[in-house]
Amino acid sequence: MCPGRRDRYDGGPLKTDGIERVLGLVCQEMGSTDARLEIGGKDPEAAELVFVSVPGGWRLVAVFDTAPEDRVRMEHRLKQLATAFFDAGLSLPAPSADAEMRLAQRRLDDELAALAGRTGALGANVIDMQSPVLWGCSESRHTGEDLESFLVTAEVDAAARARGVDLAVVSGLGEADRATSLDELTGELRRRAERLVTRLSDRPLRSRRNYLLHGQCLADVRRWILRQSGEESSVRRLVHLEGLGYFARSFAGIYVLVLYFPGPFSELHVEGTALHYLPVIERHVLGLPPIDPNPPGGKVVQMPLPR
Repeated sequence: MCPGRRDRYDGGPLKTDGIERVLGLVCQEMGSTDARLEIGGKDPEAAELVFVSVPGGWRLVAVFDTAPEDRVRMEHRLKQLATAFFDAGLSLPAPSADAEMRLAQRRLDDELAALAGRTGALGANVIDMQSPVLWGCSESRHTGEDLESFLVTAEVDAAARARGVDLAVVSGLGEADRATSLDELTGELRRRAERLVTRLSDRPLRSRRNYLLHGQCLADVRRWILRQSGEESSVRRLVHLEGLGYFARSFAGIYVLVLYFPGPFSELHVEGTALHYLPVIERHVLGLPPIDPNPPGGKVVQMPLPR
């Protein structure tokens, strides 16, 4: 999960009679087209939304078709309504355990996105030294993506590039041209490349290139960590490769913060900014529930591709 996301409770289990009446009264008194309660993520920035904070970390939001002409008056009125409702005893149920977990994950992802923005990185991740779990990710998450899937992506990408095939470009072609462009690849490499370009085909070229670069970065970090196994208890690495730069630093024992770039970057600026953000990131990571990296049924072990 990425910046600006939040869990909205304008439906489902929070739609009790009392809350429904409150939201209806907000629409009536404010002249808004809709009203909702939400929790998590960053405060809304859209001009047509007016909101106030209410007890328990929630926000009461009034939704208008267009931006209100007198926003200050609207915010004051909404605050008066919220005070009246909650002083009268309206209470909100605590979020479920699942909602709390999603909220904790989104807070971490939001911090990583902020760090990436401050450093000019393409992305920021938190991995660990022992499992395939992608604990935090500044970019949008896609189903089935974890550290292992990125390592497989990097392996396929490297093998394809060694044969002169640019998968970022190929994935943007039509289906027939895509198949022809993969003729240099055979066997298992061809099958994996076909699956990868199909998965990337609906993304813009820049997004496809960033995704492949993301995989290259995580694969290089993991290789370096494995080489250092038993030699060092901490990780600190700043790398400038052709078309790829990254900063990696361990924290809280087993976790590693990784920022990656499309080329050279200012080591002093990146490391200084990362160290500033690291205490907050560490707190969010340690607040996440444990994740079993080996679900029932076992792991699928990927066979290495031919070089």
